[in-house]
Formats: sequence, C-alpha cells, structure tokens
Amino acid sequence: MLKTIRVGLRLLPHVLKLRDYRLKTLRGEKVDEGQMYKDAEKFLNVIVSLGPAFIKFGQVLSVHSDILPEPYLKVLSKLQDDVPPAPWEEVVKILKEDLGDRFYEFEINTKPISSASIGQVYIAKRRSDGKVVVIKVNRPRIKEIAEEDIKIMKALLPYTKYLMDESFYESLRAIVNDFSKRIFEEMDFTREEFYMRKIREELADFPDIVIPVPYFSTKRVLVMEYVKGYKVTSAEAKKIVKPDELAYRIFKAFMIMLLEKDYFHADPHPGNLAVDEKGNLIIYDFGMVGRMDHETRLRLLRAYVALIKLDGIGLVKVLEELGAIQPEADREILAKGIELFLQQFQGVTAETLEVEQFLEAANEVFYRFPLKLPEKLSLYIRMTSILGSTCLQIDPEFNFFLNLQRLIEEEGLVFQAMLSDMRNTVSAAIRKFRLSILEKPIVITKNKNRVYERILSISLIVVGIIYYLLTKDSTIALLIGILALIVSLSRGSGFIEFS
Repeated sequence: MLKTIRVGLRLLPHVLKLRDYRLKTLRGEKVDEGQMYKDAEKFLNVIVSLGPAFIKFGQVLSVHSDILPEPYLKVLSKLQDDVPPAPWEEVVKILKEDLGDRFYEFEINTKPISSASIGQVYIAKRRSDGKVVVIKVNRPRIKEIAEEDIKIMKALLPYTKYLMDESFYESLRAIVNDFSKRIFEEMDFTREEFYMRKIREELADFPDIVIPVPYFSTKRVLVMEYVKGYKVTSAEAKKIVKPDELAYRIFKAFMIMLLEKDYFHADPHPGNLAVDEKGNLIIYDFGMVGRMDHETRLRLLRAYVALIKLDGIGLVKVLEELGAIQPEADREILAKGIELFLQQFQGVTAETLEVEQFLEAANEVFYRFPLKLPEKLSLYIRMTSILGSTCLQIDPEFNFFLNLQRLIEEEGLVFQAMLSDMRNTVSAAIRKFRLSILEKPIVITKNKNRVYERILSISLIVVGIIYYLLTKDSTIALLIGILALIVSLSRGSGFIEFS
C-alpha cells in the first residue's frame, strides 16, 4: 500500500501536466512544445526509476498517440531495455533449479553478453562435443517484481478517471489490461521457443534468413544455437551487404510477416538483427511476437492502399472496421477531418514523403480526434515504427512509403486489398437490404418496368458468379443469388418497393 502511494505521488505531477497539455490541445490553444519536451524527459526519468515493469510499460506507451502528444511519444521511444546484469550467484540458482542435471552438461561463461529487464544471455560450451550455445535466463525475482508493479498500476488506474477525460481513461485501461498479460507471456521462454519455431516456418521461403535453432526450454531458461553475426548497423555488415539492399531485405521480411503470415516478429531493432559472413540476415530474440488474424491483415492492407492513394473516406471506413473510432464520435465530421489531414499530402509522391513527417501528422490526428488505438494493433504499430527507424539507420536514404508501395506491387497485394474492399462493400449492402426488409413495410405496386427488372436480376446473378470465382465465398455469392431471385419473382404482380 505504501509503495502504491509513493508511486502515485511520483506520477501525479506528470499526469497533471499531461492533462493540461491535453486540454489545451483539444481546445485548439497554443502549447509550448519546447516545455513539453522538457516535461516528457522528466516523465521518462521517473519511468526508468520505477523499475523494469514500468520501463516495459513506457515502451508500450511510446506508440499510443491516442493518449500521448507527439513530444512524449518521441521521448519515450528512446527507452532502452538495457539494465545492469543481476549477480551470477543469483542467476546460477535459477539455472540449476530449471536445468537440473543438464546444468552440468555446459561450461558457462559467467559474464552475460546482454542484459535486459526480463532476461540475461550467456555464451556456453557443451562439454560433450564443444558446441557453442546460447543460454537465456529470467532475471531473479522478475515475475514477483512485475506482479507487484502490475498491481500498483491497476490500483492507480481508476484515479485517472477523475483526472482525465473518459476517452483517455478507457484507452489507458485497455492498454494496462493488455500489458498485464503480455509481460508475463514474454517471461515464459517455452512460448519464445514456440515462436522461434513458428517464425522459422513462416520464413521458410527466405533462404537468406537464419534463425537460431532452439534446443530446449523451461519457463525461465532457453538453450539455443549460437549463430555469430555482425550487427546490421555496423561497418562490417555494410561491407558484406550494400546498405540499401540490406535495409530493403529487412523491410521486406518483416512486412511480409505482418501482411501475409500468421505470426510476426515485433521487435526489429538493430540489436536483434545481424549479418553473417555469407551475407545472410540473422534474426534474434523472439520474446516479442505478435499474431494477426486474416481479416485484420486485409484491413491493414486496405489502410495502406488508402494512404498511398490519399483516400480519406476509404481510410475512415477501415478505421471503423478496425475498432479505432470511439463510439461517441460523429463519423461524418471525422471523415472530413481525416480528409483535411490527407490534403496536406496532396501532390506529395511516395518518393518525397518523409515517414517522420507523416507519423507526426498521424499522431496529431489520433490525439485530436476521437480515435483510439486498438490493442491488437499496438504491437504492429510499435513494430513498424522500430522497423522504419532501423532501416534508416542502415540506409539514410531509405524511404518507408516508397518501399511499401514497391513491396505491395511486387507481392500483388493491391488486388487482395481491392477484393477485400469489394467483399466488405457487398456484405454491407446485403446487410442493409436484409435490415430494410425487417424494418420497412413492403408495398406491392404495379409493374411498370419489366425490362429493367430482368436486366437487374441477370446482372445480380453475374455478379454473384464472378464474386464466387474470385473469393470462393459461397455465402455472399448465395445471398446475391437470393436477391436476384427476389427481384425475378417480383415481376409477376409488380416490383418490391421499400418506403
């Protein structure tokens, strides 16, 4: 209880600052951006001082433009997951408990090669054959520490309802609930082993990508193959593979995982990517992996196509389907606002559009308008943000939107997006038709245009057949056929008029 009060008192001044900035922004008042950056830095320091769970939470908040202004997003994006290593004497106890007799099969270098908020990584040699392996282990007491910190977050959360607006509170509540599950999943190394195997399957068509082979795991320990490589931003890597080629290869691999596969690696920062002597791309660390269902992937694809075409109405439609619009929002006003937002990019080509410029504008829209970032998309947004940054570090000339356009064309994804859009439009039209039957009286009038009805009936049948051939979706095709039948049968005594 005392710790909760202490944490609350440390966070309160920063929450009040955020409230002031939010109110001024929503009222359209001028805000001192320089001061906002200074306050964001102070907030960052408090987050870091509160420990590993709060650092992880700060990283999650760094993509939530629905609750934080741009300066806070930029400052929090600098949060690093590197922390001083726990003493070997504490770590070795976990290794012995989880590995049992297997512990003595390895000769472990007691100095970790990396240390993060959740785990530490060691190089070891297998005594039987001298093979070098990597051993990843949870930090001592990390689960208990995280459980305590999550309880504090949940205890403090209701008070934000009285300090901030309803939209902020609801978004923050969803973020905390999702984070409280995700952080414990990241600690479970049996899940990480599963993800390593799944991503290996997903990228089987990429012979130039190497993923270490996991040997075995427990909840707290993971033993895997050691694959040596040069960090992708290093001078050595750039000598082996040209920077522009390397940046695009990384971009393509991660975006294809996102847009075409079930699972995607969600943490493509330079520390998790390397190049071997042959020029193969090595991917490390599978603690943060996302999964996206087929429908969401198609909607994202449609959103990308709408952005490339600067199609405001199409973008609002996709945002609605993704659950990114607050229930109380006026859709018509929102559509006009999005169109105004996109107008600033009229005449700007994919070659000249800067991703940072676009993201700043997009963040402003999410902050000002009644939009929310669905939790199922937060990991995806974090991944694309990190991916863009990594590619720019490798190749300063890298253009996110130009390469996105290139990838979509190469993979033939535009047709998929158009097909998905057509399917959603037809589904919506049929739903509206079925609702109109329920809600409105049917009036039988004299048939005055049999030729028109015959053409309409035949056209609907043709549309249904084409739709089935393209999508293999028999349900929608059948409903279109039923609609054609209704029109056809109505010719005997008149046509069906809905009033």
